[in-house]
Amino acid sequence: MRKVIHRTFMAWEHEKEENWLNEMAAQGWNLVDTTPFRYVFEQGTPGEYQYRLELLAHGRDSEESRTYVRFMEETGAEYITTYFNGWAYFRKRVADGPFEIFSDLDSKLQHFERIRTLLLSITVVELLVLVSQIACFVLSREEGRYGSMGVFVGAMLVILAITIFLGVGLARVHAQIRRLRREREIHE
Repeated sequence: MRKVIHRTFMAWEHEKEENWLNEMAAQGWNLVDTTPFRYVFEQGTPGEYQYRLELLAHGRDSEESRTYVRFMEETGAEYITTYFNGWAYFRKRVADGPFEIFSDLDSKLQHFERIRTLLLSITVVELLVLVSQIACFVLSREEGRYGSMGVFVGAMLVILAITIFLGVGLARVHAQIRRLRREREIHE
């Protein structure tokens, strides 16, 4: 039996997403596929699997990522899927022991830095779109071509809201990075 759930998590909520997937697995719903807004589960034995996800250091189709996935499979983890060119989903049988992808603070810190880089790239693109749209609107007004002010304001508000939303995510990821760096300093 299959179950499809439409839900989404932001990049900075990957730990929350992991927890949710593990709660689903505890109820016997095992993830078999995902996209940014859809999760596909198959019914299985409750508590059989534990899930982990990771933003890969290289694109999904790179040789480095394929080598990494093979390495993970050699450790007993099962590769499920990758979406958005880098979010990889793995699972491992609970009976095979603990399942951690990040073996130390440095690897976890590198993971959060990859997430920050991704979010920063998207945020910069959003800011560029915002600035270019404002410039186009101003230039069209100066040339006497009057577009709809309501459409312009609405579009700018949407772009601005997305940019602010991404900024909040960036702030959360940056806070995690600072926390991990402080933790690393304590252990050194």
